[in-house]
Amino acid sequence: MSLEPFIQDLAIILGVAGLVSLLFQKIRQPVVLGYIIAGMIVGPYTPPFPLITDTSGVKVWAELGVIFLMFSLGLEFSFRKLASVGISAGFTAIIEVFLMIFLGFTCGKLLHWPSMDSFFLGAMLSISSTTVIIKALEELQFKKHRFAEIIFAILIVEDLFAILILVGLSNMALHHEFSGFSLFVAAYKLVLVVGSWFLMGYFLIPGFIRYVGSVGNREMLTIVSLGLCLGLVVFSAYFDYSVALGAFIMGSILAESVESRRIEERMESLRDLFAAIFFVSVGMLINPQSIFMQIGPILLITGVTIFGKILSTTIGAFSTGQSLKTSIQVGFGIAQIGEFSFIIAGLGTSLGVLTEDLYGIGVAVSLITTFSTPYLIRMSEQMAIQIESRLPSQLKTLLSHYGRWMLKQQTDVQRSNVFYKKLFKWGINGLVLSVLFILSKAFFLPWMQGLWVHPFWPTVATWLMTVFVSTPCIWAMLSIFKSNTKNEARRLFIHAPVAGIHVISQLFALFWLGTLSLEFFETQIVIFMVAVLGILILTVFYKKIETTYRWFEKRFFSAFENTVEPTFSHLAPWDAHLVRFQIHPNALLAGKCIAETKLRTDHGVSVVVIQRGARILVAPASTEFLLPQDELLILGNDEQLDAVRSLIEHPSEPQKAGSNLSSYALRLIFINAHSPMVFQTIRETKIRETCGAMVVGIERGNTRTMNPESTEKLQPGDTLWIVGETFKLDQLEEALCPPKNPGYAGT
Repeated sequence: MSLEPFIQDLAIILGVAGLVSLLFQKIRQPVVLGYIIAGMIVGPYTPPFPLITDTSGVKVWAELGVIFLMFSLGLEFSFRKLASVGISAGFTAIIEVFLMIFLGFTCGKLLHWPSMDSFFLGAMLSISSTTVIIKALEELQFKKHRFAEIIFAILIVEDLFAILILVGLSNMALHHEFSGFSLFVAAYKLVLVVGSWFLMGYFLIPGFIRYVGSVGNREMLTIVSLGLCLGLVVFSAYFDYSVALGAFIMGSILAESVESRRIEERMESLRDLFAAIFFVSVGMLINPQSIFMQIGPILLITGVTIFGKILSTTIGAFSTGQSLKTSIQVGFGIAQIGEFSFIIAGLGTSLGVLTEDLYGIGVAVSLITTFSTPYLIRMSEQMAIQIESRLPSQLKTLLSHYGRWMLKQQTDVQRSNVFYKKLFKWGINGLVLSVLFILSKAFFLPWMQGLWVHPFWPTVATWLMTVFVSTPCIWAMLSIFKSNTKNEARRLFIHAPVAGIHVISQLFALFWLGTLSLEFFETQIVIFMVAVLGILILTVFYKKIETTYRWFEKRFFSAFENTVEPTFSHLAPWDAHLVRFQIHPNALLAGKCIAETKLRTDHGVSVVVIQRGARILVAPASTEFLLPQDELLILGNDEQLDAVRSLIEHPSEPQKAGSNLSSYALRLIFINAHSPMVFQTIRETKIRETCGAMVVGIERGNTRTMNPESTEKLQPGDTLWIVGETFKLDQLEEALCPPKNPGYAGT
């Protein structure tokens, strides 16, 4: 019987990875580095001969590792969390990407490289590896820290930038010039496509998953979740976007479902298996000889990468209101480049615009920074403390004033949240309107043209049908900024003049509709039809369309109603944030009420929400008990949350060998006249308290009583049916049947 080469390769990969990772765990080093070392051992560059034969199969499994890792991240880091740090992450990512492109280009020029190589080097240094950083944070148990949340958001924004960078570099390589218009079109398509995924996902999927969870078993829930994940991955690849982006988006959509925790638990094994293969495949790329030959440029570029990313992300995070400590931790945590560098270098090589050495240098820098990432993350907190302690007092005062000013700006934003909520809804409806028009033009119009000979009438019918379907969105864009009360008007127009914004929003809505309609008609016809349509919507069909829109809006936002995490004010200046924990069955806090745990008095944290199955308890009373498997939403800073994690997620004492269900048995024990427990009630014997056993039946003559009352007295000649641990039952039998007159015992 012949064995497929890939099965043999998989056995070698997992065997070597298991041994090396075990060694790294013993010497207290990050396991992800052990996987990379394992990759070097089985890779093609390690003498005397390569151990892996089917490298293409390994690449497929490695890509699955990226997909499942990003899917799991999305399940833990929902779109709600992404939005809560979105401004800070977006601004930080912009600063980092542009500064690293500049530093990379400058570094290339210092090495006397051609301009095209220098541009590509800058792009390679601008994007970090989401997979590597997430795994490192997870191993170091920093995944729930405040700075980790900001890092996750920055990495997602970077992935979006990566798409635009690829478009810009492709255009530059082909035409030897930079086209801002092409980049703008690519950004517009990106927002349109990704936004439509989010909208349709939130509208359809949480309710569907809720139904699957209620009628199906765990296996069905796992299969459906994986099908949805891989389905969006396929769509993402079809649009030439990152498969990791598609997996993350589907995970973030499912995170808003009540079944998110169950899905997350089911994904852990798959994620760990495929992620290990991914990191082994990264290690297989290392060619020690190539690194040694280019050691000078590699060390220079590595230094520029680490220093530039720490500096740019620290400045970006601090300037958006994060504390200095959090900002420094973000900078150290993201000082790395990854697999995207290989993609960029591969693009330049395929287009014939790069030298061959750049690909090897990029791989080497990526691998070195991958090794350094866990150590930089581990030392970031201590480094932040040292930097803060050595700052001049005047600079500390200045930074403190800046922090208070940023807090005031955030407070002003919160006060004007009515305006931003309406602006958000206006943008969502504009996005849906664009998607409907584009889909109609691409799919419905060709079908209609096949029914008519004259080309004008199919176009008119398609446009009218699209407008009819889109009327709720058009109505919302025309009327969403209308204030019904004076109080709402005051809250709405804090950052804008009262007079004019409603009219401006209507004009923009009509302009948007007209721009989309230009795909169907000439300008003069579009102006006339859009004007007539706007008048009809705002006058004749106002009430009916409003009712339809309210239904769609309620249906969309219902996806967020059953989630565990409520919306709270931004607390970045104090580094306090919300973290979800699940109570371990053997945890020290399990079975205690909140007041008894002293979480607030001893550790300074607050239990904000308890989720128990389908029940959600917001602001639970101090008398509420914490039960095993409860999910807690706790507010505190990183140090406080680390202190309580062991009390909640870990057992209070190590499990003893054999202390599991298989060690329990049903034993029949005979009670004779010399037993010390004769004529005592079951309660008085204290069998439950002293032996952890339970009397489940008494056989007395020809009568058998199941589940006897605790007041039942034991009589000579009784046979007890007792359930307990085997070794304790042996001790109990010796106590009940003295050696001088041993009684009968059977099993």
